[in-house]
Amino acid sequence: MSLTPSNPRMMSPWGGSVKLTPSNSPFVKTTPLRSPIKPSRAEVNLSLKQVIGTTASSANAFDSLPSGRCFGFTAGAAAVIATVDAHQQLTQRFYRARPTTNPLNPSSSVYGGPSTPTQNESRNRTAASLRDAGIGASSLASPANDWADSPGCRTWTARERIKAATCVSFSPDGKFLAIGETGYKPRVLIFSTASDAPSDTPLTSLSDHTFGVRCVAFSPDSQYLASLGSSNDGFLYIWNINSRTGAATLHSSNKCTSNINRMAWMGSSLITVGTRHVKVWRVEDPNSTPRMSRPRQSDVSFLLSSSTHKTLPGRNCLLESLLEANFTSVVAVAPSKSIVASDKGDICLIDDTEGSQRFTKVAEAGFSVSSMAVDSKGRLHLASSQGGLKTLAIKEMIGVLTPPPSPPPRVQSPVVSLTTNSIQVEAITPLIDHLVTVDSQRSIRLSHLCSADDESLVGDVVQKLPAHGDSVLGVAALTQPNAIDASFYTWSAGGSVLFWSQEGVCKDSLQITLEQIEGSEADLNELKTVRVSVGASYIVTGDKYGVLRIIDCKTKSSLFDFKAHASDITEIAIFEEKTPAYIASAARDRTVQVFTKKGHVWELMQTLDEHVGAVTGILFSRNGSRLVSCSSDRTLVVRELVSREEAGQIISAFLILRTIILKTTPVSMTWDADQDDILLVSTIDRQVHKYDLRNGQSLSTFRAADTEGGDAVVLSSLVHIQRPQGPPLIAGVSSTDKSIRLYEEGGTLVARDWGHTEGVTAIALVKPQDSDDDDDDGQRSLVTVAVDGTIFIWSLEMKFPYRHDLSKSVDLLGPITPTNYDLLASKPPLRRVFSQSELARFQRSPDDDNQTPTGSRSPKLRKRLSKFSLAQAPKLDPSPMPSIPRELRASGHGSLRKSYRNRSPSPPSPRNNTILAKKRSMVDVRTRNKPPVNEFGSLGASTESLCRTLRAYRKRLANSNDDLSSELVKEVERELAQTARAVGEKAKSRSVDETVMVKLLDQYSERLVSMLDEKIAASVAMRVRESSMSEGPASPALEREGDRGTEDSTISNTDSAETRTTESLNEK
Repeated sequence: MSLTPSNPRMMSPWGGSVKLTPSNSPFVKTTPLRSPIKPSRAEVNLSLKQVIGTTASSANAFDSLPSGRCFGFTAGAAAVIATVDAHQQLTQRFYRARPTTNPLNPSSSVYGGPSTPTQNESRNRTAASLRDAGIGASSLASPANDWADSPGCRTWTARERIKAATCVSFSPDGKFLAIGETGYKPRVLIFSTASDAPSDTPLTSLSDHTFGVRCVAFSPDSQYLASLGSSNDGFLYIWNINSRTGAATLHSSNKCTSNINRMAWMGSSLITVGTRHVKVWRVEDPNSTPRMSRPRQSDVSFLLSSSTHKTLPGRNCLLESLLEANFTSVVAVAPSKSIVASDKGDICLIDDTEGSQRFTKVAEAGFSVSSMAVDSKGRLHLASSQGGLKTLAIKEMIGVLTPPPSPPPRVQSPVVSLTTNSIQVEAITPLIDHLVTVDSQRSIRLSHLCSADDESLVGDVVQKLPAHGDSVLGVAALTQPNAIDASFYTWSAGGSVLFWSQEGVCKDSLQITLEQIEGSEADLNELKTVRVSVGASYIVTGDKYGVLRIIDCKTKSSLFDFKAHASDITEIAIFEEKTPAYIASAARDRTVQVFTKKGHVWELMQTLDEHVGAVTGILFSRNGSRLVSCSSDRTLVVRELVSREEAGQIISAFLILRTIILKTTPVSMTWDADQDDILLVSTIDRQVHKYDLRNGQSLSTFRAADTEGGDAVVLSSLVHIQRPQGPPLIAGVSSTDKSIRLYEEGGTLVARDWGHTEGVTAIALVKPQDSDDDDDDGQRSLVTVAVDGTIFIWSLEMKFPYRHDLSKSVDLLGPITPTNYDLLASKPPLRRVFSQSELARFQRSPDDDNQTPTGSRSPKLRKRLSKFSLAQAPKLDPSPMPSIPRELRASGHGSLRKSYRNRSPSPPSPRNNTILAKKRSMVDVRTRNKPPVNEFGSLGASTESLCRTLRAYRKRLANSNDDLSSELVKEVERELAQTARAVGEKAKSRSVDETVMVKLLDQYSERLVSMLDEKIAASVAMRVRESSMSEGPASPALEREGDRGTEDSTISNTDSAETRTTESLNEK
């Protein structure tokens, strides 16, 4: 069963979505409405506006509807319907469907199961379909997921990539358009041609073919649609089409493994022609027997639509002498007669009046026939592979005697040449008053059906849509105004350069001369890159052989030719805003050549060979002072222009300023649209980086992926787009999935579209010709080119909804702004809002900080009991020091603290205090009590986190061998000084806690006493040793007096030291 939103079994009875996972709540969650006054996210709309060129290489990809004055052709993954108005102007409409798009009508398969969605759906595809149906969707509305939850942004698997359109067909009644795809598991899409019908959602999608669809064709009564697969697919299907809904059911099918070139209907029969193949298939044969199919139990719902289908009967024609011929085209000229042509000019007639199916040769065209068409005046037009057209009267051809003369007569009709002999006409189709042709250069020509002098000839060409006949390798925008009056230009590998307006009209063309080296092993020369100067005065081109040419746009002649490089020239940059002008070229030979203009002559200025890999890109800065190049050696080299005067001449050169090393190879780079010296770089690891060239630092990086977690892509070309409101956009194209993407600088994907089927090579931003203002975003366009030879012009629109626009429909808010803007009341009100940093400068005066509730005196500290003992706080009064025994004095070690009998006891320490005290520094007097529990986000918690960070930083400084720059050291000192000043000011506003004071004094006294004990013991022992060695043994009385005097002086020093410590703590 197809899991589509229209399935009633998958919808909730309350009108909401059904969750796939059970919920603990018995109530149904409803999605809250978005606030009408909440500012909505800016919408970026990317829509296809114009297609230049076509991928039609045969008559199968080209068809017309004479009654509707329109014709259709394939262009990449889309089918284009072009309508001709009364002034011979063309308007286009595009039809395409994403791989995950569900059609409006389900169709049955030849194997008894559903054809849409396909049987081999992946779990990701099923989950995406369920989400679009409202199943498992989130109940919370999020603006960030608006685009991501849309059906158009779903990612597709490897087997569901974008496929090229290979064939098109109009239904004779003008209601439907059928499109066939190529590749694995192709689809046959049926669209409605009504003006109000969607062009991105097909009515029916048929996925029974396996390896590409070769031809599609509607029957003359629009009742049947025939779809023929490629020779690898080997099947021919006949579908019954519902004229009201466009639904398709399988009528009959059969195998067809021959190489088929063309297919056409002849009444109720179908004719296929190809290599040694001409066969007539009988769709309505009363003798055919239906074949029952055995469906699966899960597909019982499709039994009503298609329970049986017939075997399509067919019979080959007897080719006789043309057994080895390759038949290229077939066209019906009567309900039972058709004309078949071969690549050797053989024109044959199939007569099936009585079911005899006679095949006879009636004429010779005299050239290879590539396509045929019958117009409304009963004439047959033959398209030649040499570029000519020949027109024949059908009555004269089918009215020959039976049997026809042998050999058949040669057709005596003049050949009308539409193109040169080297360009062949691939397809031809008629309209009411015009004849449309497509040549091998993918150019479409619209000619008059009849000549003014002779009705047997084709008239003049009234409209020509030029295009590149080979791969389009690049596109770039032109500055306004310019001499050509064009908006952008494109170039192809064959050497053609075309200049276009913003509407897609070709303004001028130029063919670049490409030298070819003789020899079988020599590579074919190609045009690689093109750059046009400001005002389009000259063009600089580079080819595969490394030849650099400077061509004048007016005379279209080469001014200067240089053998600049030994290999492919990959990029060219021009700077001419100042004097002198510069041209820089990069190539695969790992060098950069810089040319300068002296007078009217271009000379080589400098050769730069710093890279060790192929140089893939080069850019001048806006002021021309810097030159940036990227290479496959994973580096960005920034060079600065320097000058010096020598012998009265100024000599300039580019010197390396810095080198930025990347993790992977750069693919494309472009300048930031708002800031100078900011460079955007896309790399092969599917990342987009933003670098500041002033210091070489990376400002931001994001991965080029979508919002669904799909595969990321490599952006092969970048464009930075300014927005009047909000941050700029980064546009890029990817050959990974052939898409065009728009990202915000944070990495959010805001728009994505597709249309090309081969490698997308470049993208360019085109602004209006009559405006240089960046705020005019409604007229801006993006142009993409690809290897398939097509050029797509995309319309870029940015909408910014306002609050009054959101509520205008319900009339909640009236107009509050006066219409007279000259009044003072209509102007915005004055505002002066202080920032947080400005408010922090306003501090209270020192006099105000010293004021306390008790007056100018400091509040009296109340003594509290110790945290670790119930005893009172220790007293710091000095106690008399007893005499020291001679043995202890002679040893010179030990502590005198144990002999203090009158000293008040200190509070007992915790269990681990002795171990921690050994690890602490002797000068560290900070209290390490257990901090109080602070809530997350409070000032205390932030202070604790800062202390932990500083301790870790000190430990890192002690163990690291790295050097710190002077700038970083100054910054750290400045931040620490400001932090200490802020902490001091914070501490001034609060009184010092008495408990903290007691503990600090206690710790100071213990430390000082222990230090003095050790010093006194060491000094006494040293004096004893000196006196014993010099004077001999001293009397006990003198020793006691000396010891007593030393002790008295030591105690006095201790008292003074403790007094100074207490005073300093009171001041704090």
